[in-house]
Amino acid sequence: MALPSEIRPSVGDELITKVSRLFNGTITDVLNELFQNARRAGAGRIEVHVRDHEGGSSLHIADDGRGVDDPASFVTLGRSGWSDEIAQREDPAGMGVFSLAGRTVTVRSFSRVADEGWAMTIPADAWEGTQPLAVESCRIRAGTEIIIAMPKEWLCNLRAQVEAAARHFPLPIHFHGELLPREDFLEGAHRVEEWNGCRIGIFRGSYDLVNEPRINFHGVKVACRLPSVKEVDASYPWTARIDIVDAPSLQLVLPARKEVVDNAALGALRAAVQTAIYRTIGSEGSHRLSFQNWQRAADLGIELPEASAWLYEWRPCTADDRGGAEGARIEAVPMILVPDHDADIEQCAAPLLTEDRLGLRAVRAEDAFSGYTWYDGLPRVTGLSFATEIDGRQIHYADGDVIFPDILSGRVPMITLEVPVVRCAASDEPIVTLCFPVDMLVCANGGTSLDETHVFVREGASIAPAALAQKIEDCCFAYDEDCISDSWRTQQRDFERDARKFANELLLGADEALAENIRAVFAEEVQWMIPIGRRLTLEAHQGDVRVALTANDADPEITTA
Repeated sequence: MALPSEIRPSVGDELITKVSRLFNGTITDVLNELFQNARRAGAGRIEVHVRDHEGGSSLHIADDGRGVDDPASFVTLGRSGWSDEIAQREDPAGMGVFSLAGRTVTVRSFSRVADEGWAMTIPADAWEGTQPLAVESCRIRAGTEIIIAMPKEWLCNLRAQVEAAARHFPLPIHFHGELLPREDFLEGAHRVEEWNGCRIGIFRGSYDLVNEPRINFHGVKVACRLPSVKEVDASYPWTARIDIVDAPSLQLVLPARKEVVDNAALGALRAAVQTAIYRTIGSEGSHRLSFQNWQRAADLGIELPEASAWLYEWRPCTADDRGGAEGARIEAVPMILVPDHDADIEQCAAPLLTEDRLGLRAVRAEDAFSGYTWYDGLPRVTGLSFATEIDGRQIHYADGDVIFPDILSGRVPMITLEVPVVRCAASDEPIVTLCFPVDMLVCANGGTSLDETHVFVREGASIAPAALAQKIEDCCFAYDEDCISDSWRTQQRDFERDARKFANELLLGADEALAENIRAVFAEEVQWMIPIGRRLTLEAHQGDVRVALTANDADPEITTA
């Protein structure tokens, strides 16, 4: 056989044998496709009923549109039969009715060309073109009625499915004579703009940007990735929804029409959405956009003022909350930026930074604002580090540093916090390095275990064991999600107990530390068992425990363990 010199794309005859696999055949697919056909046919309303039919239930969908002139077009895959105007505006593919494939369906419609009604029944096994279908005359004088033998699984939530299909559909839909509620797809929008046959609604709220329907094609709602813009301190981003009015270049992927074709028109829509979001932000009067987003708005022709010049008061983070504690809003006062550090560094520096010892209000640095003139002009701390001396060895501790295991925790002569400060973003060399004495330093060494932690306390500093234990917890404790047997509360309680024991042994004498640890265990494990109004006396030594449980005014009843 000689090879052909040219060929043309075509549709194989065997495609018709696979029509039952073009759609999932869900009630959602069926309602969407049949409602769209009714709309294209110029219907003014749609009626939906459920009736008994041949020992089962049937779904009746009737419209008052133009009807179907040629019965063959109804069951011809890829032949829509629509007018040129409809074909140009909406790109019908002649596939939607095949969402019914595999079901017994009766069609009744009026043909204007023939000036008579016709009826046709398609058995469930006849959709693949293996048998002829009889076309009969009927008395219908307008529109189309489709009767579908329903599977039982459709009945359980049929009304909810019809209501969902009707909610954003442009025509009134009646279910058993009741008009179903309709709602503008852009209801609740912060702002609505018209663009190339679309309505762009800008929203601000909690939305699933990936899976939630973002585009409404005349009632068919599909998910689509559209631009969103989040201001730096906002809980939720600015997002968009699109309501299609007349946009032929925006198309849905065939046959099921559950996603948008990623073409040039969609790219242009995404650019229009981004511009609309920035225009909406501009109408607010002030904003907190990152410098990068602010520049993007300018590139799109949206001139915005710089972001509002305020920052959050600096507060130390804990090892269990790497987001940092959010302080009060600070504005209109002299500020100094403090960048993020590890939790142990921030916690040990906190007594000085939160007391305005730098002469300026310490605020948490926000890199997203770098580039704004007001932000770049602020003085800033370039780093936090600690210095001490142990047995004649100079020890420095900052982010990323590790104290060697041979160095023991304990009292040290002096602990110094070193704070280098530069004048503004354009400065490289510190204008001054401030030094402050501190009472304690907890070095987590990049971990969360007490076994890896070093703790130093300045000689002469008056620190309660409870305060040191709390500082150790803030610097080191972090919930271990891999520890599936223990809850956050269990892990935190165990760490708190160990930190308290560690602090007692570091700050107290051996006997006093032992006594305090015993009291803590007794208070946690035993004291809650003592009945109200009773008193427990315990005397113990190795090998013998004597317990006396009495009423407040009674002689003790002694038991021995």
